[in-house]
Amino acid sequence: MDGTLVRDLMRIGVLTCREDTPLKEVARLLVEHNVAALVVLDEDGNAVGWLGERHLAQVVDRDHERLTAADVMDEEVPEVPPNIPAVAAAQLMLDRGIGQVFVTHHAGGIKYPAAMFSLQDVCRLVAGMGRGPGIGVGAERPSAIDLFKHRYGLT
Repeated sequence: MDGTLVRDLMRIGVLTCREDTPLKEVARLLVEHNVAALVVLDEDGNAVGWLGERHLAQVVDRDHERLTAADVMDEEVPEVPPNIPAVAAAQLMLDRGIGQVFVTHHAGGIKYPAAMFSLQDVCRLVAGMGRGPGIGVGAERPSAIDLFKHRYGLT
């Protein structure tokens, strides 16, 4: 994977939900946005956990109609800095048995997800597919007002 860094392949923007989001809605979001995981935010917009397809598979035999994101989320958001080699992030995911890690932004005591790096991004590199829309540090990003609206559920 030569000198490719996480920042060269990360997907700008991360799907999020609130702690009280019903699991059925979380599943719908994952399917509609074609992603394997999302980050869970508290009422202040702070990243407090994450969950994905594996979390949903583990509770499919339970009464998932009554469960929320907070009931099944993993409280430790797997993070990597954007300036580490992609191969190191890939190995971290393999070691932890996860398919994605997040790049977060810390400001004013709030930790907010900024980008995601996944095993699919590693596949894109191996395939020589290069960058697509929303990929890498130079990708187009939402405006500050759009981020604010999303963070506080105003969209």
